[in-house]
Amino acid sequence: MHLQVLFNTMKSKKLKFSVFFPLLLFLFNPALSSGSDSLFVSDDVIKMELRSDFTAIQQDRSEDPKYHDAELIYQTPEGEKVKLSVKIMVRGNFRRDPKHCEFPPLFVNFKKSEVKNTYFENQDRLKLVTHCQFEEDLIEEYTVYRLYNEITDISFKVRLARITYFDTVLNKKLFQKFSFFIEDKDHVAERNNAFEKDRFLSPFDVDHESYKKLAVFQYMIGNKDWYVSSRKNIVIMQHSDTLKLPYAVPYDFDFSGFVNAAYTKPRGVPEDLLAERRIYKGICYTFDEFSDIVKYFEDKRPVFESIIKKQKLISLYTRKEILVYIDQFYTILGDSEMIKKEFLVNCETKKNYNIVD
Repeated sequence: MHLQVLFNTMKSKKLKFSVFFPLLLFLFNPALSSGSDSLFVSDDVIKMELRSDFTAIQQDRSEDPKYHDAELIYQTPEGEKVKLSVKIMVRGNFRRDPKHCEFPPLFVNFKKSEVKNTYFENQDRLKLVTHCQFEEDLIEEYTVYRLYNEITDISFKVRLARITYFDTVLNKKLFQKFSFFIEDKDHVAERNNAFEKDRFLSPFDVDHESYKKLAVFQYMIGNKDWYVSSRKNIVIMQHSDTLKLPYAVPYDFDFSGFVNAAYTKPRGVPEDLLAERRIYKGICYTFDEFSDIVKYFEDKRPVFESIIKKQKLISLYTRKEILVYIDQFYTILGDSEMIKKEFLVNCETKKNYNIVD
């Protein structure tokens, strides 16, 4: 109900302010009013402390890691200290390997009995993306998620946190770093009246318009580390109306040229050759079929650039580099011959998947 209508209704019924005011608090308290999405309704950075035996966790980076007891502590805007008993576990594939990352990404598992009326209400297990080598890489990947949120609601929301990591065995603070939580895939599906679909699919089996936007977005950020058929950094979600085609939902953008993380660059490869990361992996379209997506991304350009410019946690120098990188994408979109070369010739057909028309 619209707030003014609600107010008028309550006033007409002569309800007391003592009843109305708590309702206002409920409406404007994200932790109370937004259900499964309470953590992701704000872009404000959460400051918190994560306490655990990080010495053991750093040594537990095998293919079969275990959960470790931990405590997550944060302070509300009203000054109340919230302490949550959680379990954390090393996760990931590439970034779990200590040869690549000095600190691993984590799962944070919450107790449902403790999270009521907190930022983490209705959360069960969340991915926490931690710094691998440099914090700026992490902020850049967080920014990519924010950009894709502008493409579609069928996307993973993210929430940035400034976390003090405290080793309870060594009894000392290790470091304070930015990290970010990723929305649980079941919550993404729930928001969009959908469910995860687990069977073989090719790009020709998913929603055509959303896939076209996804493929061009991945090209824009210079990410080729994804596949629909093998579920490489892709989740498939089926709308509850099963007559509709399913959606491909991307995650993990650290191998993109946008992020340009040092650990993603093959040793000995000159920087100029890394431009080949920007490879279109979508399906083939005619020039007319592709023209609508060109206009769509041109319309999105001011929004994308604004998000990048406002991300002050990325250095001014790096933001300028990223904007130049994005500008190169738009230069291609403005050239019909480059569109043909980059998108309409180097593209996938049904033959790539042994599909017969």
